[in-house]
Amino acid sequence: MNERPRRRRQHPFLRTWNAVHDFLGPALSVAVLIVFSLMVLGVIVLEVSERHNPGMTSGWSAIRWVVLALIAKPPFVLANPAGKAVTYLMDLLRPSSIALITAALTSHLFGVLVKRASGMGRARVKDHIVICGWSSKGAEIIKEIRGRDDDESQRPVVILAPLAASPTKDELTTFIHGDPTETADLIRAGIDRARTAIVLADNSLENLDAEDADSRTLLSVLAIESLNASCYTCVEVVHSKNREHFARTKADELVVSAHLTGALLAHSAVARGLARVVEELLTFPGGNEFYWVPVPAFLAGVTFRDALATLKQKSECLLIAIGRDGADYITNPPADQTLGARDRLLVISANEPRF
Repeated sequence: MNERPRRRRQHPFLRTWNAVHDFLGPALSVAVLIVFSLMVLGVIVLEVSERHNPGMTSGWSAIRWVVLALIAKPPFVLANPAGKAVTYLMDLLRPSSIALITAALTSHLFGVLVKRASGMGRARVKDHIVICGWSSKGAEIIKEIRGRDDDESQRPVVILAPLAASPTKDELTTFIHGDPTETADLIRAGIDRARTAIVLADNSLENLDAEDADSRTLLSVLAIESLNASCYTCVEVVHSKNREHFARTKADELVVSAHLTGALLAHSAVARGLARVVEELLTFPGGNEFYWVPVPAFLAGVTFRDALATLKQKSECLLIAIGRDGADYITNPPADQTLGARDRLLVISANEPRF
């Protein structure tokens, strides 16, 4: 069996130079190298020509002299012609070194801003929402999140999509340029620290039909599950026939856009005004909205009938469903259904109920 060739370790000097080069850029890196070389030359000249100088008390005296001459004032006077030449050289380098430091910091900050604007950086947040892919629905999602009247309105959002620039100006949203199907890009978006992932049917790519969009969405979901199994995933599916493929994944919520749109249009044609009611319940901030709330202590063990009346009387909210064992729920449960202490209640209310 052939052994794989060992990878040669890079010399520490080369690693340091590469780090400086990446931080400063090519032009400033060369300038810093020239200044550093002149400083080394000055140290060598002092060690040779000023070795009898009373100020040269140790091997570090020359280095100390060069550094102090650059940033403040030389600690002692050089007597020899070569030493005086080094003094003149340091006088010339002093303003240049200050300019280099300023230029280096400015260049680095500018590079950071450019990377952030073009999405080439990394997300520095946690417990955030990652929107994978982009379409016109993305802007509505951010609008609805920011329009909430609870703590969720301030949750950071990261957009991961193959776009040239950020599609939003929201201050709490970070844009990452990348492919949601690629592990490296998902990690840059902080998916391993994310609380929720919203996977959209991406239409930001050219020549991508609905079938291909569902295929890419499926790959994104599988990649997210492999990196963060605890991340709550909400997935948009274009074709109803592809729902069964997504059902084999561990996606928490599947929204079949064509199915829901068609069903809403059909029911609105019969139950007139239904679309306006649904719009009010699903959009912030006006009107009433849906809220999941834990069962308050005074309702544990109470029947659905009594809880319905109590919540309406005390909090002006309407109880419509009970959530049990994670994803299981009962809509319009029987009147004698008993509420458990660990259940969740789905209510319709103008504001988030506080018990």
